[in-house]
Amino acid sequence: MADIDMIPRSYRDGVRLRHALRRTGAALAVVVLCAGAGNAALRWSTASIERQSAALRAAASAAQSDLARAAGAYEAQLRQQRQAALLRTLRREHELAMLAQALDGALPERAWLTGVTLRRGLAPSAATDTADATDAAGAGPDLPDTAVELAGQAAGYEEVTDFLARLARMPGVQRVALQSSGANAADGAIDFQAALTLAAPSSSPEPQP
Repeated sequence: MADIDMIPRSYRDGVRLRHALRRTGAALAVVVLCAGAGNAALRWSTASIERQSAALRAAASAAQSDLARAAGAYEAQLRQQRQAALLRTLRREHELAMLAQALDGALPERAWLTGVTLRRGLAPSAATDTADATDAAGAGPDLPDTAVELAGQAAGYEEVTDFLARLARMPGVQRVALQSSGANAADGAIDFQAALTLAAPSSSPEPQP
């Protein structure tokens, strides 16, 4: 005997519809939750990017300010160097004039010079390169003493002694020393070599009246 289904078809359809609605609702809830989580993650990521952008803009602004300050300091340093170079040039010109005046005033009638070598910033015995010594002297704000090596001839030893003694009393001249002397076999004159030091122009004593 065949089974008789006593449950109405409409009831079964209603049950299936409710099950479908529950599954659909659950799926929609999952979708809503996922969308909310994604939205929150997106907002957090956007906020993080904005914070990083603000930090980068602040860093760039600080770097530009540092560059501007560095450029200003460099320009100021260049101005100071140009001014110092100008002052050094003026002082060295005064130094050369002072040396010429000292030599002219100290040389006796029967003595003459055959060579003058200036070595700035080095002692006469240690000087090896005049150009390098000059560059070294111009590197700092304080001018070092200038070493001068003299070569000359005189009619006799008395003239050499008199020349060096008078030269040592000239303003701005210090540490005068005879390095060598001897009779020239060709003409009998006395060949001599001497060394002296010129004080830096800023510390040179004033000429005596």
